[in-house]
Amino acid sequence: MQESSRVKKSIILSGLVGTGGMFVAKLIGIIYAIPFSSILGSDVYMGIYGQAYNIYSYVLSVFTAGFPFAIATLVARYTVLKDAKTVLLIRKCSIAMLALLGFLGMLLMLAFSGVLAPLMVAQSAEVMSVSLKILSLAVFLVPVLSAFRGFYQGRKEMEQYAFSQAFEQIFRVGFLLSISCLFVYVIGLERRWALYASVLSTSVAAVAGILQFIHFDKKKIKDIKGQAKAQTEPTHSSKALLKEMCILAVPYMISAIFGYSQQIFNAMLLPTGLHLYQYDEATISTIISATNYVGVKITAIPMILAPGFTAAIIPHITEALTENHMAKVRKNVKDCLNVVFCIGIPISFCIFLYATSINYTLFYTENLSMSSYVLAWLSIEGFLGTINPVTTNLMMSLNLKRDALKRLMIGTALRGILIVPLTALFGFAGSVICSIISDGYILVANLKEIQKVYQIQFRSTMIIVIRVLICILGMFVVCQALNWLGLDGVGGSKLIAFIQMCANGLITVICGGLLACVFKLPQAVFHIHLGWPKRGGRHV
Repeated sequence: MQESSRVKKSIILSGLVGTGGMFVAKLIGIIYAIPFSSILGSDVYMGIYGQAYNIYSYVLSVFTAGFPFAIATLVARYTVLKDAKTVLLIRKCSIAMLALLGFLGMLLMLAFSGVLAPLMVAQSAEVMSVSLKILSLAVFLVPVLSAFRGFYQGRKEMEQYAFSQAFEQIFRVGFLLSISCLFVYVIGLERRWALYASVLSTSVAAVAGILQFIHFDKKKIKDIKGQAKAQTEPTHSSKALLKEMCILAVPYMISAIFGYSQQIFNAMLLPTGLHLYQYDEATISTIISATNYVGVKITAIPMILAPGFTAAIIPHITEALTENHMAKVRKNVKDCLNVVFCIGIPISFCIFLYATSINYTLFYTENLSMSSYVLAWLSIEGFLGTINPVTTNLMMSLNLKRDALKRLMIGTALRGILIVPLTALFGFAGSVICSIISDGYILVANLKEIQKVYQIQFRSTMIIVIRVLICILGMFVVCQALNWLGLDGVGGSKLIAFIQMCANGLITVICGGLLACVFKLPQAVFHIHLGWPKRGGRHV
């Protein structure tokens, strides 16, 4: 119980626990992607898989993204105010609301799947259309699961939040791999059936996740019901709560519409720019596969910091603002940014360092050099996709929604205007340059606004970033030296290459960690005080 209390009190521990569950989920996602890419055995099918999930993620975000955050905010607020009756009513209203929105999203995706498919792929449009229709079921089920997660996020039950992420992914991967292997290797069906099984697995896992939350809910809801029975103050009406929930959710929903627009641009505009650059069809298929399949899987590693810390930001900052504790607000903001910079930059840099080794040892590709080139560039988007959602959600939690949404709209407009011409001029690299311009504008403007309104000085954060950059410079030198010695992880047996890559990575990361200790990053970022023995046995 003491450990649980510490997690609930610290935004760093809450964020790391939430991120830990997502990390396990994403790690499982990377591991299953290795055999699954061989089962699909086609850059075209791998590209369809990634593009279909981009559309699904966007539709899901448009219809539901704001509500889990709104639910968490309201639950955190009324928990602080000790209004258990309202907390229970929020739970009931949120499940009903998200089920309705998910149903509407499912109908929309079903209706437009046949229209979107030919725009996304030149070949196999029918396979894309069927994949989108199967995924539409998940658009209905996943929001219900999100309602449970938002409720317990607001209660600061981050251990359950993290466990739920990992549990859902384990169930999804187990279903996906077993049914895909059954269809392809036992029954002997075409490989597109493995693709269909993979997109169906999202719905199956959502059902399993909902059942797991219902089991958890039975144990936890008793305490809240007991508090509600003892409460003498009247509760709010359902209508008033739904109105408050919508007022909170709409800005987050608008944020999702613009914030996740890159998925739509990559699915629909990126191929246009690639054709204008005059890549051949095989190269374009490789780029789309590397972007939407391999790129999404690998860059998700640093990006899990964003939802992990976003989940922690909302209840902690809502609590601090409700208590009007400004010093606590400033500390939470700086702690959150420091951790994301300290972890996000090195992980993204490692993706750049090992792009070729990752593609060679882990994934199926018909063009290793192009796939590696794409992944190296995507490492930049991996970092931007990590830090930007955190700053945007900080703005939302700090009651700076108007400016946050305005900047998201401007950033989205910049991306939509620039992606095709920059890709036509510079090839795939142009699409990443487009992201640097649009996301860089949002990042800098958000931090300036937070600094101005809340008088938060980011000097200590800048010092931490400089120290991190020095550490990754050291990692680069070590990695290149190991490559020169033959531990490059490319060529020959994939197993031997994988062992070489792991050895190179382990040595490089250890050296980076030692440099971090020299620059006292654990103390500055995580508030870990390393004890060094002094004379007389004392520690500091």
